[in-house]
Amino acid sequence: MTRLIRIFAVLLIIATVAGCSAGPPPMRSSQSAAKSALTEFDNALVLMKSGDSQSAIQAFLALSERHPRATGPLTNLGILAARQQQQESAAKYFLAALQRDAQNVTALNWMGFVTSKSGNFTGALDWYTKALAVRGDYAPAHLNLGILYETVFKRGDQALEHYRRYQELTGGDNMLVSAWIHNLESASDYVAVNMSQVNR
Repeated sequence: MTRLIRIFAVLLIIATVAGCSAGPPPMRSSQSAAKSALTEFDNALVLMKSGDSQSAIQAFLALSERHPRATGPLTNLGILAARQQQQESAAKYFLAALQRDAQNVTALNWMGFVTSKSGNFTGALDWYTKALAVRGDYAPAHLNLGILYETVFKRGDQALEHYRRYQELTGGDNMLVSAWIHNLESASDYVAVNMSQVNR
């Protein structure tokens, strides 16, 4: 049950941290066209944040059509699909975004998320690791790796490393992650202090 609570908690954290982090389409046309596209993208993000998913989907689809090299619209379409529990559709959008830009850390991180939802935790680990290979200071991937290491792979030391890095990168304000760090540190201290008793 604790593991299920932890996984649910990370869903909320991911939605907050990464929900709208995919950037606007790259602009190579005139200044007025670039400004117009940025405005459209910002409007789509407002729709997404307000919970008007259907309108946001239509807006991002239109942007993706008009800007075939852009990754932001596809990434946000994937996030919207993932939030609606449409993991296959989400994966298709993220993979399409990664075909356009293999270094899209938001898409890499979310691919880890949808892969873990299917139960493929080793695959999820690979996606999160790829995100950090692109950008070592990408906080959501550190958080997701910490959770996987702790809850699935039972590697507390590696989980601690990623939780601490996440807190460092985000200002240490996440009380839930602070509690996880404390619990792991306490468990490690207990084992260290009592090791001599175990060996007798």
